[in-house]
Amino acid sequence: MPHSTQIIARPTSPRLRAFRAAVSLHSHTSHSVERLDHVRSIAALFRGLWWTPPLAAAPALQLERAQIESLGLLPLVSITDHDNIDAPLLLRTQPGSRDVPVSVEWTVPWGPTFFHLGLHNLPPRRAAERMRFLARYTARPDVRELPGILDWLAEDPSVLIVFNHPLWDEKGLPPGEHQRAAREFLRQHRPWIHALELNGLRPWSDNRQVLRWARESGLPAVAGGDRHGCEPNVLLNVTNACTFCEFVEEVRDHGISRVLAMPAYRQPRGRRITADVLSVFSRQSDGSRWTDRVLVQRQGSLVSLRTLWSRPRPAAAPAAFPAPLQSN
Repeated sequence: MPHSTQIIARPTSPRLRAFRAAVSLHSHTSHSVERLDHVRSIAALFRGLWWTPPLAAAPALQLERAQIESLGLLPLVSITDHDNIDAPLLLRTQPGSRDVPVSVEWTVPWGPTFFHLGLHNLPPRRAAERMRFLARYTARPDVRELPGILDWLAEDPSVLIVFNHPLWDEKGLPPGEHQRAAREFLRQHRPWIHALELNGLRPWSDNRQVLRWARESGLPAVAGGDRHGCEPNVLLNVTNACTFCEFVEEVRDHGISRVLAMPAYRQPRGRRITADVLSVFSRQSDGSRWTDRVLVQRQGSLVSLRTLWSRPRPAAAPAAFPAPLQSN
């Protein structure tokens, strides 16, 4: 199947007038639970430290919709929390968001590393059953079963499977090891992967290489903003589809993708990530504070730092959390 990935460098481009909708793929809500083990000063103090993004489901959806509407386009938003579909299921019970796709970012262990697959538009009535099955695989992976699982997911023609940020080595492996594993993963599972992701949190050097991989494998590359904080996705997909199912057909069946880069993507990456991190430490409209969203594993359950620090605070805490961040 021929594929076509076009990049629109800015929203002021006249080319944008040819499209009727924009699609926000890959964003997170407070239903995602993120590991902080890679922060050494924190990992030395606490084993099993986690955090949750600041936005609940409805504000996260509105944030993405508002940016797209400001472009004069119809918003189609797919929220993909880590291994959790609570946000889209909740949104589908509320007026004005009953058509939100049920989507997830699934963690797939693979040898010494792991990958993330964006599973978009799962059948709503069977989504909970699928998530239970996927969670069991993540907890007890067997690579011999993976092709069958992907085939089971892809048998529904309205489901879109995206290999998210394939070059992102979140395990910190020796140079080249993650990339070799990612290439092998793609080679073995190419029949069930519909697109590779250009990721809004990754540098253009990574995304340029993903574009090469997409060309080599005959796949389109779609935009995935990967928003965790309060900044809307910096990479969007533009389309003439009127529904999310039509967008899936455009990518999956016709191999067509048009990616729009918002101005924020051209800002220095460190500055963008710092601003996003600071949004995590801000107090939200629901009254929650950053200490409510940073979690520590204690006796088999997750406890917020706010709860933990209501007890006598460990003397080592300032080494992991600078004093300005301790004030509420």
